[in-house]
Amino acid sequence: MNLKCFGSVLAVLIMWCSSLVMSQGRNHYILKNANLVKIDVIENDTITTLKGEVDLIYNDIEFFADNAQIFQKDRKVKLFGNVRAIDDTLEAGAQKAIYFHKDAILKLNEDAYFIENSQDTLLKKITADFIEYQKENKKVHALNNIVASDFIEKVVCTCGKFRYDMDTDYGQARENPVLTFKRDNELKIYSKQMEFYAKEKKFTATYDVKVETEDTQATSNFLIYFNDEQKAVMLGNPQFKSSLSTATAEEFQVFFKDEKIKQLLLVKDANIHFKEEDSIGKENYLYAEKVRMEINNDKLTYMEAHKVSRSFFEQRKDKDILENKLETLKLQVFFDEKENIQTIIAEDNIKGTYSFSRSKQIIEK
Repeated sequence: MNLKCFGSVLAVLIMWCSSLVMSQGRNHYILKNANLVKIDVIENDTITTLKGEVDLIYNDIEFFADNAQIFQKDRKVKLFGNVRAIDDTLEAGAQKAIYFHKDAILKLNEDAYFIENSQDTLLKKITADFIEYQKENKKVHALNNIVASDFIEKVVCTCGKFRYDMDTDYGQARENPVLTFKRDNELKIYSKQMEFYAKEKKFTATYDVKVETEDTQATSNFLIYFNDEQKAVMLGNPQFKSSLSTATAEEFQVFFKDEKIKQLLLVKDANIHFKEEDSIGKENYLYAEKVRMEINNDKLTYMEAHKVSRSFFEQRKDKDILENKLETLKLQVFFDEKENIQTIIAEDNIKGTYSFSRSKQIIEK
């Protein structure tokens, strides 16, 4: 090739490459890299096929992929293989993706993920079979096999449908969501639907709610959790169960520490049944207007009841069996490390039968 011919070819290449770089204003993309570029004009449309190490800026989003196709008429881009999309501090990826310029929507299929970062910290991540990112209104929708992680709060939500609004910091999980607190101890919350209000630092769970720790569980139809107080309010036939006890009331207020239940407040028509040892002796019971239960390492340590309408406690010491039936305005029950009744204190308007022993006693005040 002579120098004149070479110069002509070089000029054409420079003009062609310049047209790709300068086409951001007209076709909304800048091609930064591709191993092979092919341009086809088909039915009044221009299709640009890119193969190998694709690096493309399209509507201010930088895309990376093994291969891509740009459709000028429909103003969209399809990407295939190891797709990554970076939009400021946001990142998304999948094996297949399509971006629609008109609606500013990115759809991701197969091993899809979406990441929200700060300048130097990973904040949130969603993985799913399918994810849709809406660039203009900063919303994310996900479908199937979803795992949504909040790395600051150290919680993970799995579900079948999830949507997230980045402007309001609101999220909604549907189709059997499970929320797991991954901190010092593991706490799980199950329901049919959950809503997350990050700015208010609270979330709700609706229908078939279950709160599960290692040795206890509480159920209801509705739950609202306040993050700063580490407190949950449960309504709609709430029930509490452990290996030796069950409890019901119109309302539960559950307080947590290190992802374990530390206090359970039963409000209105409280009803508690428990045994000192599983399958031994009679079942103790307590009916009251309000009951506070203190729990340490999933074991009952203290119970305080107000307006007790009826109660029964069986205490065992060696061969002695003490049975106590009480109605009183205030009742306190202290338990030892094995959840055996240690001391009972009854106050005001006491009715019923009660007895004393050397090590376990009922004290009337």
